[in-house]
Amino acid sequence: MAAKRRRKTKIHWNIGMIIFVVILVYILINVILFLGKKKLTVYKVTEDKITNTLSFTGIAIRDEELLKASQSGYITYYVEEGKRIKKSGTVFTVDKDQKVQDAFVSQVQQLEKNKKVIDDEEIQHKITDYQSVYSDHKFSTVYDLKYDLKNAILNLSEDSMKTVIEAVKQKLGDTSFETQKSTSSGVTQFYSDDFDGKNAKDITSKDFDQSQYRVQRYNTSDKVKKGKVVARINKSEKWQIVIPLEADQYRMLKDKSEVSVRFLQDQTATAMVEVAKKGSSYFGYLKFNDYAVRYINERYLEIDVTLDSYKGLKIPNTSIVKKKFYQVPVKYLTKGDNSAKEQFTVRDTSNKGDVTVEQKSFTIYGRTKDYCYLDPEEVGENVVLQAMDSKDTFLIEKMKTLKGVYCTNQGYADFRPIDILIEKDDYSIIANDTNQGVSRYDFIVLDGTTIKENQIIY
Repeated sequence: MAAKRRRKTKIHWNIGMIIFVVILVYILINVILFLGKKKLTVYKVTEDKITNTLSFTGIAIRDEELLKASQSGYITYYVEEGKRIKKSGTVFTVDKDQKVQDAFVSQVQQLEKNKKVIDDEEIQHKITDYQSVYSDHKFSTVYDLKYDLKNAILNLSEDSMKTVIEAVKQKLGDTSFETQKSTSSGVTQFYSDDFDGKNAKDITSKDFDQSQYRVQRYNTSDKVKKGKVVARINKSEKWQIVIPLEADQYRMLKDKSEVSVRFLQDQTATAMVEVAKKGSSYFGYLKFNDYAVRYINERYLEIDVTLDSYKGLKIPNTSIVKKKFYQVPVKYLTKGDNSAKEQFTVRDTSNKGDVTVEQKSFTIYGRTKDYCYLDPEEVGENVVLQAMDSKDTFLIEKMKTLKGVYCTNQGYADFRPIDILIEKDDYSIIANDTNQGVSRYDFIVLDGTTIKENQIIY
């Protein structure tokens, strides 16, 4: 028996099924579009501040008098390191066999029997300071105390010093020791390093390698060699810090006359600045009129140099978009018809050649000394302006691109121009007084590519 043929099931379309399919397709298309569409996110505008700061390790160069040992032998200092000495004051003596030191101490003790020549309070103060920091793990500080006390004991008045020197000379002879006096007043330091005799312009790139830096410090009773720098007098509060620069840093500082400098220790100061290029290297010279004594013990200083400080509104760089505007000379702005509002005189010529003028107000989205910027959609095409104080006319057609953001306060993407003060990383600081611009707490589109101008936010 022949197999029975299977009957095909036919779909019977009706108006209800058609509507259902249309709605289903619509929903699927919108779901696909939604999933593929960039998400619209808004950002709340806030105030912020950016400081353009560069960090350096600089070399301090001071106005110094360098004192050298006139003979080899043992040195005795007659002023404390870090203390100020007057001009012609006795700084140190050098003798060949240390007999002079003992003779000096003996003469000082003899003087004290007759009158007071040392400051007992200063001695007590040094001992108290030592006790407050003493540690068994740092026994070497005992020697520092020893030298400090010896220096303090021998830190006589100049009149007393002359008496002692004459007494020692009579006892041991004029050639038994050499005395070094200061030729200028200033603050004393007892060391020698790689920068002795160098000025700021002598500094090279190699000098900033601190691993190669060598310094020799001296104390009373140390043996010194003839011709070696054993003391220095810081004569002035004027000093310099030399800093190494990259090419872009050189360009940043090239047109600056002064900058703010923050020492990482604690202090902030204003410095005059100069820059120079030497071969393939760049250098900056920071000149100060104070704080030389404060950092007198430092040759290498960690500093931050502030170039500029900007305060304004903070916006993400992703929010920034561009739009073209008409560029119109400001000479065509007027306050006609007794109006306090600036307007433009629009000139119109009919087909018959009749000329009419009309005062119109256009929104100004930006303004410089010479130009103002108008929205092409508001102005239209082939608009001619006429100057009020002359017969000059101007056809509005030249365009200029301005940067801005989309503001969402009114429920749609409203273009607002911005004036960028500085860009840093992923955000910018903009002026908060831009005409037709954004204000603090306005909401803007976070990603300007996710929306078009005048698009309704939903």
